[in-house]
Amino acid sequence: MIGLLSVALAQAEIYKYVDERGRQVFVDSLSRVPLQFRDQLETRRSATPAVPDEAALAATRLERKRDAERASQRRKLETLLRESEMPVKVGRNRVVVPVTVVYGGRKARTEMVLDTGATNTVFHKDALAGLNYASQPGGRARVAGGGSINTELVSFDRIEIGPYKPTHVRAMVIEHQGPAVGNDGLLGMDFLMNVRYRIDYERQLILWEPDRYEELQALLQGLDSAAASAATPAVTD
Repeated sequence: MIGLLSVALAQAEIYKYVDERGRQVFVDSLSRVPLQFRDQLETRRSATPAVPDEAALAATRLERKRDAERASQRRKLETLLRESEMPVKVGRNRVVVPVTVVYGGRKARTEMVLDTGATNTVFHKDALAGLNYASQPGGRARVAGGGSINTELVSFDRIEIGPYKPTHVRAMVIEHQGPAVGNDGLLGMDFLMNVRYRIDYERQLILWEPDRYEELQALLQGLDSAAASAATPAVTD
């Protein structure tokens, strides 16, 4: 494309003749040579700048515009893909998801076990100590091993999990008993049944709206393929 924009050199004919006064005359067109002097013509070639090819310049401008549009589309797709991913911790047969709890303008950042076997989301009380929340008795809940434990019910202003920010969320809060377990509670089906997700165990990511995620990936691959094709010169026989 740079070559198309550079000024090419074209060869022009220069005509020389001697007029009736014996002067040497140089012209750049045969039509400017009087008929009586054409039998003595001498010609030579002179390099003169050619006019740039307007069609080539227009094609170059169009390709630059397409490149800029592809770059803009690529940035948007990459942003949407990043927003659809969230790092998680995978290990010991569990997936731990970061969850932010909001109450009264305050936030608590917790790490919750994704548990499809839990009906309700349950937070450990010590993880929410800075929120100063109001609660009401939630009764007794059965725990692993067959025992039961007192629970509290809290209506949080909002919880934030990846791209999801549901409001007025009611969840259970319990006093954790026993040794530390490396998490702050269970993220239950009261949340999980309302969202679509897939765990990428190899990359340790949770992919929200996996069908849409795959569509975005396909669009990005198609954009890259189009850019590669545009950059490859055509080969003709």
